[in-house]
Amino acid sequence: MALIWFFICAAMLRAEELPPAQDILAFARAQLPKQPIRMNGALKERAENGFVKKELTVEMDLNWGAAPASATYRIRDEKTDLFQILEIQWLPGGSDFQYSENNKDVPDFNPNTEIAGLGVTWADLSFSFLWSRDAETVKTDKKLGKDCFVISVPRGTNRLLLWIEKETGRVFGAKEENAAGEQVKELKVVSVKEFDKLWMVKDLDIIRPSEKGRTSLRVETVEPIAQ
Repeated sequence: MALIWFFICAAMLRAEELPPAQDILAFARAQLPKQPIRMNGALKERAENGFVKKELTVEMDLNWGAAPASATYRIRDEKTDLFQILEIQWLPGGSDFQYSENNKDVPDFNPNTEIAGLGVTWADLSFSFLWSRDAETVKTDKKLGKDCFVISVPRGTNRLLLWIEKETGRVFGAKEENAAGEQVKELKVVSVKEFDKLWMVKDLDIIRPSEKGRTSLRVETVEPIAQ
């Protein structure tokens, strides 16, 4: 009898084993378009009543199919003339970030820094969490009716939880929690776009419940970059 229970318990443990986070993230990255693309749009910070408090123009050159994958983000505040550029290479040994403001290099850049106080970080905008080497698979869950793996990515004392659909590898949403398990913000996928026969996130809402704030990324154009 004891032997039977041993095999039953062993089978249950095997059924509950979760794939390594690195495999799941690699699958999610494989769904990104391989062709270099340029996306233009805006980041808008909205008050609780929907009033736009601040708006920044955004240009993103994304070359996820390169070896290594790379991207350049250009953000301009037309009111203050602040012009920010972030160049990223996601290298096997860790990500390389080159950041400048008004064409002056800024050392010791932290990708978890907020962009112009909008409540959205450079890591949020660039989806750099898909290249995290410290991520862990914590559970399975349903999101929008789809079976997902939930991945935990460290952010200082906080953690970012990602919902990645099992079947397609698409990111269905994310939530940042503090050490007490309280929600700091939610990254909500508003719309997706098909490009190069793959689906990619197009529009995002970053919701901050404690501040009753919301920052929206709205992409207006997506086009291939000539090589």
